[in-house]
Amino acid sequence: MHSSRARCLLALVALVALVAMTAGSVAASASGQSGPRFYADDPIWRDNDRVVDVRRAREIKLDDYYDFIENSLTRPGDRSKIRALNVNTLDEVPDSSWFTNRIGRRDMSVAELVTGPDRPVTFSGAWTIVRGKNRGFQPGFRAVDPADPTGTVYQLEVDPPGHPEMATGAEVIGTAFYHAFGYHTVDVYLTTIDPNRLRIAPDATIRDANGRRPFTHGDLQEILKNAARRSDGRIRVSAERFLDGDDMGRFEYHGTRDDDPNDIYPHEHRRELRGSRVFAAWLNHDDSRAVNTMVMRHRDNGKRYLKYYIVDFGSLLGSATRFADGPQSGREHALAVKPSLLTFLSFGLYVRPWLRAAPPEGPPAVGRFNADRFDPRAWVAEYPKAAYDNMRDDDAFWAARIVARFSDEDIRAIVSKARYSDPAATDALTNALIRRRDRIKDTWLTGVTPITDVRLAPDGTLTFDNVAVRHGVGSAASGYGLTWSRFDNASGIHAPLGAEVISEIPPATAPIESFGDADYVSVSIRVIASGPGWRPVTAYFRRTPRGWQTVGLDRELPASPAAGAGTSD
Repeated sequence: MHSSRARCLLALVALVALVAMTAGSVAASASGQSGPRFYADDPIWRDNDRVVDVRRAREIKLDDYYDFIENSLTRPGDRSKIRALNVNTLDEVPDSSWFTNRIGRRDMSVAELVTGPDRPVTFSGAWTIVRGKNRGFQPGFRAVDPADPTGTVYQLEVDPPGHPEMATGAEVIGTAFYHAFGYHTVDVYLTTIDPNRLRIAPDATIRDANGRRPFTHGDLQEILKNAARRSDGRIRVSAERFLDGDDMGRFEYHGTRDDDPNDIYPHEHRRELRGSRVFAAWLNHDDSRAVNTMVMRHRDNGKRYLKYYIVDFGSLLGSATRFADGPQSGREHALAVKPSLLTFLSFGLYVRPWLRAAPPEGPPAVGRFNADRFDPRAWVAEYPKAAYDNMRDDDAFWAARIVARFSDEDIRAIVSKARYSDPAATDALTNALIRRRDRIKDTWLTGVTPITDVRLAPDGTLTFDNVAVRHGVGSAASGYGLTWSRFDNASGIHAPLGAEVISEIPPATAPIESFGDADYVSVSIRVIASGPGWRPVTAYFRRTPRGWQTVGLDRELPASPAAGAGTSD
C-alpha cells in the first residue's frame, strides 16, 4: 500500500513523460527548460487522470490505529516543500478525479451551496437494517428504505444524548462546505427515525473483535441507547447515501496508490490536499484523516477509473461525534511529544495553555466551537499528515481565496441546513465561522503577492485583481510597477520592452506597438505597498486569432517562514 521513495521518483518520471506526450505543461519551470515553456493546450483545466483502465485495483483497508501511529511517530512521505506538482501554468488546480473547481472559479447561488451533492429524495420513515457500521466513532448502522425500489443503502448515524443535533448538524454542514470547496463528497440528508419502525434484515451482519457475525436486537439497542431522543421518542439521524461503484477503501495524505496507474502525483504534493489544511482549520475539521476518505472505482465510457472522496464530517466544528470537542481540539496533536515532556520534566508545573481554556458555553448543539484565540497558522489536526506539513504559502493562498468567496449570507445559509431547533445554535456557529473566515483572509491572502485574474484585451488594456485589496486585508497598494517583455516560448528568454512603468490602479495600457509579431509577451507586476515583502508576479500571454490569451502566472514566494503547522494557546 505504501509508496517507497523509489516509486515517488518513478512517478515524477512518468509525470514528465505524460506532460511531453499530451503537450500539456503542468507545474513547469520557466528556467532551465528543455522544451517549450507553454504547450498548445495550456492552461490545462482538466487533468486527464483516467487514461489507463484501472482493472486490478483492490480495496485498501486502512487501520485507524496504524494510520495514527504511523503519522504520529514517523514521518511518512516526502517532506520537501517543493511547489505542488498538480497545478497548471496559471498556478491553479485543474479538475480531476480528486477535485472539481466550484466556488473557487465561479459564482454559486445560495441554493446551490446549500444543496451540495444532494439529490431529491423522500424517506418513508421505515428502515430495514442490513449491516452494522464499519467505520468511524459515531454510532449508527446501514439500512434501506423498504419503500425505495432501488434498494439504495444509507448509513444512518445518531447524535449523542447530551448534545442533540450536534453530530448530525456537523455532518450536513461539513458536506455542503467541502462540496462547495471542490472536493468529491457523498449525499447526506437529515431525517428522523421511529425506533418502533426499525427492522433487522435476516442476513444483517456486524463486525466485532472476533470477526463478522449476525446483527442482533442487542446491537440495535446498544446504538439506540447512545442516541439523543426527541420528546416524541423519535431520533434525528444523518443519512449518508452509498455510492454506486466498487469500494476501493481509503487514501492516505502521502504517497500514491500502487494499484492506480493514473495516480502519479504523490499525495503530499497535491495542492488540493495541502490546501485542505486551510479548510480544515476554518471548520475545525481536526478529524481530517485517511480513515475519513473513500476511494471508489467507477466506469466512464467503458473505462474504469478511481475517484477520490472526502467523507464523514460528524467530527467537525465543535463536535467529536459522541461528545463535544475538548479544549485540545485544533490546538495540539493527540500525541504531542514536546508538551508532554515539558509537563513530565516540570513535575506538572508546566500547564499547557489550552488546559486553561474555559468550558464551552452556548447551545449543546454547538459543542465547543468559536473564534476566540483562533490562529490559522497554529491550528493542527489530531495528528500530523505529510500534505498538511508540506503546505506552502502559495497553497494556503489558493485555499484562502476560496474561503474568502463565502459571504456572510452564504455561511448562514449553509449552517441553516442543519435545521437546529435552537436559533441560538445557528447564530453562534454562523458568527464564529464569519470571524474565523476573516482571520484566514488576514493570515493567508497576504502570504504571497495577491495578484490574480490577469487579462490582456486585444486593444492592450491590462486588468488584474488584487485579492488582498478587494477583501480589505494587508497594506493598500499605492501603485503597480509594470515591466513588459517579448517572450521566446522555445528558449524561455525575456526581451524587455523598455523600463518599468508605474500605474496607480488597473486597468493599465500595454505597449502593443512594441509587441511586433511576437507570439508571446509577458508582464512583471510589482505591487508598491508598505508592509509585506511581496515579490513581482509574471503573467504570460499568447497571441490568438481572438486576441491575447493568459497562459501563465509565475508567483515567487517571499523569503518568510512557510505556512506550516504550529501550536497555539
